[in-house]
Amino acid sequence: MKKFAILSLALVLLLGLAATPVLAEEGGGGIKNPPGNPLYVNIEVTWDGVSPNGDWTVWGPKWEPVVGVGTPLSSCTDCLDMTNYTFTFHGKTVHFDEVMVPNVHATPQAHHVVLTDKDGDGTYTGSLAAGHYFPWAAEPDGSWPIHYFDRIDYEITFDSDGNVTDFYYLQYEHKKLD
Repeated sequence: MKKFAILSLALVLLLGLAATPVLAEEGGGGIKNPPGNPLYVNIEVTWDGVSPNGDWTVWGPKWEPVVGVGTPLSSCTDCLDMTNYTFTFHGKTVHFDEVMVPNVHATPQAHHVVLTDKDGDGTYTGSLAAGHYFPWAAEPDGSWPIHYFDRIDYEITFDSDGNVTDFYYLQYEHKKLD
């Protein structure tokens, strides 16, 4: 009976390890490439906290992106509406909702984000396992969307009045191989 219990426990632990989600690399290096879902591009978003709009850059080359290295595949300056963010402070955390841009069909369309200021310097950091782009509906042209899986690393700095002075996020976009 004791051997059966030990074997059962070992089997449960092995199955549990196999089902463990993919974890981020040390230092916010992104998501380790899960089988069949390699890193496709990185999307960098910056905002000064003053203007109503932020900037974004998509970094490539596709399948081997490195932020700030290589070629920007696309970018847009002063075009990302940042007025939708409402930040709520609770102790050493800040809460807000991240809503996908209107053209992206993702599940869910909005995520609740909680970031932490661990050392009290006004800079809040954290990560969000962002949406999956599911083929729950065909695109307007009749095609089915590609599957993507994302993660966003945030670093947002606030002044003593709770105003954003620096907003930065890096989105790691993984594309499912077909």
